[in-house]
Amino acid sequence: MMMLNELLTAINVKATQMTQNILVSGLAFNSKKVEKGFLFVAISGNHMDGHSFIEDAIQNGAVAIIGEKCLEVRNVPYFQVNDSRTALAYLAKKYFQNPTKDKILIGITGTNGKTTTSYMIKHILESQGFSCALFGSISVILNNEEQASSHTTLDPLTFHELVATSNDQVIIMEVSSHGLIQQRVEGLEFDFCIFTNIEQEHLDYHKNMESYYLAKQSLFALLKNSGTAIIYSGNDWSERLNTYVESIGRKVIKINGLFPTYSVLDSSLIDETTQVKETFSLATTMQGKHNIENASVAFATSVQLGIDARAVEEALNDFKGLPGRFQLFSHPTGATIVIDYAHTANAFQHILETVKSQNAKNIYHVFGFRGNRDVNKRAKMIEISLRHSNQCILTFDDLNNVSPEQMINELQLLGTHEKCIIIPDRTEAIKHAWKMAQANDWIVITGKGCESYKQSYTLSTTSDMQTLDYLLKQSSQFKQEAESC
Repeated sequence: MMMLNELLTAINVKATQMTQNILVSGLAFNSKKVEKGFLFVAISGNHMDGHSFIEDAIQNGAVAIIGEKCLEVRNVPYFQVNDSRTALAYLAKKYFQNPTKDKILIGITGTNGKTTTSYMIKHILESQGFSCALFGSISVILNNEEQASSHTTLDPLTFHELVATSNDQVIIMEVSSHGLIQQRVEGLEFDFCIFTNIEQEHLDYHKNMESYYLAKQSLFALLKNSGTAIIYSGNDWSERLNTYVESIGRKVIKINGLFPTYSVLDSSLIDETTQVKETFSLATTMQGKHNIENASVAFATSVQLGIDARAVEEALNDFKGLPGRFQLFSHPTGATIVIDYAHTANAFQHILETVKSQNAKNIYHVFGFRGNRDVNKRAKMIEISLRHSNQCILTFDDLNNVSPEQMINELQLLGTHEKCIIIPDRTEAIKHAWKMAQANDWIVITGKGCESYKQSYTLSTTSDMQTLDYLLKQSSQFKQEAESC
């Protein structure tokens, strides 16, 4: 609990009202979660406006209201602010007494690689005795307990409340561009900010690459004065980010850059003169150039934390991977199946080039598009798939309120190449590839990773991995019945 006068010192309000020693027993930005003694923060969202629920919040026990609009609210004090989302972040930080202040805070942003990199860093640090919390797209891990994640980057109220219960020394966060635009990490002070890469993605939300990049860049403004930026230098965007971070006086470690303090390049640690100083293996069970890139970022971050480079190397060699990220399965015929979360053209290229390097005889690529998402990247995704696979099997991903008929039409418009076939039912698409695969072939299933389906399909399965498990059991049963005849 906290007195309202004290809590309000965390934000700038346009006008003050008498608070008369009001005790605040909690915060909420959803009126349904308001309890007696709560401060309610009204947020103007994309679909609903919290200001419309102020009366509901008061009826549920709110003792004060924060909002962006100039309103007259009866019965309880109302405080107007410029931005309710920003206010929520600072109020949560104040109410829970800045729970990250004594922890090492690591934020990871980028189009691809955030999840894998976060788990690699967690694995390395824990191998050296650090206790680590992780907030990401797959799960939230806190005090060695894991729960499913609702968002890649949690809202600040939930985040601060959870961290206040944490005994972990290190907090590792995936920070999405949506989370940055929506001020979910506002007010945090990072010891390390990591940039993995950037390519066309989420332009349905950000409208153009400039806005998308600026969202990513904003994370680095939250670095502590003593903080360090770890930047994978893959393109002009990363060079621009490097210039920005240097301009605000923060330390930069460039991976594969031209003038690094040090850099991991071709699995080697090199000095400023780019002469090989010492060679380290970045091998893990996760194959592919993109995972070497992720490992190099995790390597550099861990070394900056003071961990011996050889110990980092040993930990990476022992990293077993994570569900839905280049996860391998065996087919009864001797074919290999890989499930991966890849959902951009560049990620496709990394995955498919890795598969080709394994001397794949035929590659069957199963993927779809998400409804109400960036449509401009779809043609490039198909182009990459056609370039590297023998058959491109277009299917459903999350429809996101787009009708099945509309998505089928969109698939048909793009999937006109003779190597493309369209099987809308995702389980049937996977089953088709399963039936086609022979020894030394590869089936590549991308887009969902370990995520659950949002639609119902012919097979009574809820994820790509469950679908493969079902097909494997079906094949085993068929084989046993055939042998018994």
